[in-house]
Amino acid sequence: MQPVRHLTYLLLCLLLVSCDYCTRYQEAHATIAIADSLDQTEHTLYDDTAALQQAIRTLDNPFGRLFAHDQLGKAHYYMGRYLSLADQITQAAEHYIAADRAQIDDPIYRGRINSCLAHISKQNESDSLALIFFIRANEAFKASGKDWYYAHTLLDVSEFHTYLHHYSQADSILRIAQSYQLDNYYLARYYETKGLYFYEQLQYDSALYYFHQALSLWEYEEDKFYTYKKLMQVYLDMDDHASALPYAQIIVEQSADPNDLVNAYYCLMQDAKARGDINKLSAYAHARQDANELLMQSVGNYNGAQTLLEEHLANPYPYRWAWITLLCLIVACLLLVIAIVLHRRYAARRLQVAHHQIEDLSISAQLSDIRATYPRPRKQWNDYNELKKDLEPQLHDWLSQLETYQLSNRENVFCTYMLLYPNASLEDLADWMHYSATGVSTFKRRIAQKIGIPNRELYQFLYEMLQSEK
Repeated sequence: MQPVRHLTYLLLCLLLVSCDYCTRYQEAHATIAIADSLDQTEHTLYDDTAALQQAIRTLDNPFGRLFAHDQLGKAHYYMGRYLSLADQITQAAEHYIAADRAQIDDPIYRGRINSCLAHISKQNESDSLALIFFIRANEAFKASGKDWYYAHTLLDVSEFHTYLHHYSQADSILRIAQSYQLDNYYLARYYETKGLYFYEQLQYDSALYYFHQALSLWEYEEDKFYTYKKLMQVYLDMDDHASALPYAQIIVEQSADPNDLVNAYYCLMQDAKARGDINKLSAYAHARQDANELLMQSVGNYNGAQTLLEEHLANPYPYRWAWITLLCLIVACLLLVIAIVLHRRYAARRLQVAHHQIEDLSISAQLSDIRATYPRPRKQWNDYNELKKDLEPQLHDWLSQLETYQLSNRENVFCTYMLLYPNASLEDLADWMHYSATGVSTFKRRIAQKIGIPNRELYQFLYEMLQSEK
């Protein structure tokens, strides 16, 4: 009784655990559904990080990675975006990498994840790494069939080919990007990328032309900021500090990025120096030093993320071999179980065959003994009662079993002759039964029909019935 109680208790515990997991699993799905809805309809970021972390804890297991990898990947993606905005870059990179490893089916999300990884590399000025991730993002967006995403990442890919001085590749991609006529926002980005292409090749006049073209198309002030930075940089490289100054002032007023501020304060310092304004020069120098210190701190933050990204590219699926090993072990265990089951079945079958062989030998010996006593049927056996009196002890209950098929006495006699004398010809049976050979054949067929078996299987049926009586 005790083992039954223990088993019942174990089953109840497993049931409760399963119910609890199902509840948490449904909650995780609901969390991701809300995050998706906010992202796609309201273009806002889901900020309930506690719910996202709970969803990750629920789904980050073999079952979740196999059957809910989309939800797991999205949970990591939304968590990564939140941490990026909080300037926790290393932690954000960890979640983006986990999202990438989840292998979300939707190519849009795969493209977004790789774009986020690319932007982290971009912020750390790791151009080659950023290019790899932007190419991956571009391929995913191309697979999605969404021109808007695909066209914009074409510009990203061209930009980083330019930074790496792959001018031929950059130009080829720009030609493809030019064929997409989406909106003014896209066209402004295209002009920016074109301006950068010429700037990196020191073709300042062409660069200025395209940057100003972009500036004229931007609708919102925040969209103009990158263009302001590039215009300032072009004018500084041309030693035209007066033209660079307005853009430097805008950057100082609008940006908190230390990298932007270092360059902008440099421009303001040059202007103050040219005007002989010692106080302004000193103030700008101190502000630039503060920005430099912040820049060095942020570089350390991004360096940690950079290491993670490099490791990810070198080993994108670190648990793959573990999974393969586990799968092989499971398959091996299944094969072992199958082999054991088959072996047991084979052994049981062999035992059964051996048992039947022993029974067959016993039955054959029994029938041989009867034939030795009665080489041919006695004339008295035409009376079924006489036959039964002589053979019942040796055939055990076989005759009684035969009677259950509601055969006539003569049919029972005929069946007994068939069992005892399997090698007898139709003529012998006809002689013993006082029938013609044709009549015996018809007689046999009628018996088989009554029993419900094919005519040719009558002897085998009678023999197996004797086996069952053993």
